[in-house]
Amino acid sequence: MKRILKVLFSRYMLCAVFILAEVLLLSYLVFYAYTYSLIFVLLSAIVNFSVLISLINRDTNPEFKLTWLSVVTFIPVLGGILYLIFYSRKLRRGEAKFLEDMYSAILENEQSCGEHERSLSRLAELSAISRPDAGCALALMRDDALSCLYHSSGLEYYPSGEELYSAMLAEMESAEKYIFLEYFILSSGVMWRKIEDVLVRKAEEGVDVRLLYDDFGSIGKLPKRFCRDMRQKGIKCYAFSRITPTLSSSHNNRDHRKICIVDGRTAFTGGMNIADEYINEHIRFGHWKDGGIKVEGEAVRGFVRLFLALYDLTQRKMSDYKSLLPPVSEVDVKSDGGFVIPFGSGPAPTYPEPVGKNLLVNVISSSDSYLYITTPYLIIDYDITEALRNAAKRGVDVRIITPGIADKRLIKIMTKSAYPYLIKAGVRIFEYTPGFIHEKMLVSDDRCALVSTINMDYRSLVHHFEDGVMIYGDRVIPRMRDSFLKTEGASSEITPRDAHLGFAERICRDLIRVFAPLL
Repeated sequence: MKRILKVLFSRYMLCAVFILAEVLLLSYLVFYAYTYSLIFVLLSAIVNFSVLISLINRDTNPEFKLTWLSVVTFIPVLGGILYLIFYSRKLRRGEAKFLEDMYSAILENEQSCGEHERSLSRLAELSAISRPDAGCALALMRDDALSCLYHSSGLEYYPSGEELYSAMLAEMESAEKYIFLEYFILSSGVMWRKIEDVLVRKAEEGVDVRLLYDDFGSIGKLPKRFCRDMRQKGIKCYAFSRITPTLSSSHNNRDHRKICIVDGRTAFTGGMNIADEYINEHIRFGHWKDGGIKVEGEAVRGFVRLFLALYDLTQRKMSDYKSLLPPVSEVDVKSDGGFVIPFGSGPAPTYPEPVGKNLLVNVISSSDSYLYITTPYLIIDYDITEALRNAAKRGVDVRIITPGIADKRLIKIMTKSAYPYLIKAGVRIFEYTPGFIHEKMLVSDDRCALVSTINMDYRSLVHHFEDGVMIYGDRVIPRMRDSFLKTEGASSEITPRDAHLGFAERICRDLIRVFAPLL
């Protein structure tokens, strides 16, 4: 008996039983489900063919098309379903309708105060200084219907997160009317505690304090019921686009902006979020290099509009724009000032065009002498790659600084994979040796500069809500150039040998690069 049981429960007998079960199951499926299989194959072909036709005829980046064509082709039915859910960069219908009504109200206000007409007259002034800059400015204002050209007044560039943070605190301490804060990441810590103290005191004094942060960006970084606790302290706090357990492309559309506005007279933006690593109170990836800019004067109107758009969208309630926007003035410029364009970018239909990408390509293509860029990620598509390569080929001194210590290993491989193509064309690439550089800055020809929240990657250029300020002919531009050169001095230049990827890295790079537009 014992011998019989041993044979019955031996691994050979178990394997034979499993094989027999599979054969019987397959026979059942073939015999009984033949008709259903034909229906399934037919439906799969219809779905895939429809998706492929739709995808091929879309007016979009060919690299996005190639990625989704691969997904739809190799994962029948499921690939088509994923495409329908995740491909779109459009907002939900209700969100799009609300923003459309809001923007119409803002544009009516602009027309009533003559802001748009003054922007066009200033464009003529800029055109007299530099035709390429005027062309870039006009293209930017066409891509972002709410952006306007202003005389710059009191721009101040901060080459570190610590300096930017100190300036923000000082301005918030002087607030009399309102303080608006909008950030992708909000994290408990030293930085937030000091800001919270100021906000609570100001709210008690009757200052209108509003705080908006991205729910995904701040996951695990704040205590439970954070918004409720803040509102009890007088701070109008809300999380943008709450994460819910549903399959929706709307989860792609994160609020990646970093905006601080005080009384409509001062605005700050740049790469810095509200978390301790941005001011090196917490060391994560070596020294954290960030930066930003302070904008004063009439141009703050642009940032007020950007903030209210997403804050009101979260509330589904429009603010009183006329009472919150700073007044329009005839002349608001210092003798050494230039022009600025605060702008936003994000998903369709609010932003039908990829504002950030178009701006980068236009500025790169119009550079003559030099082009300096700092970015934490360099996951760029064909259009931006070719614009950089062509600039270097025509003799422009193109230099890019990326992190020496990456925050994500796979992202580091993707960034590094762009090096050989650029270096071969003459682009000089540096890695910030002390640690991680998170600053998003561009300077060109001592004529124009860009400070923004835009990373040079697919998500930032396509899906996220972003903000920035384009600067023309202002005294702050040489300071930004000098800051770049100082950062370059603390960086190591990448040679063709350094840019070489190992076998495992190449395999990883090739696999990730196919699906980079989905990351």
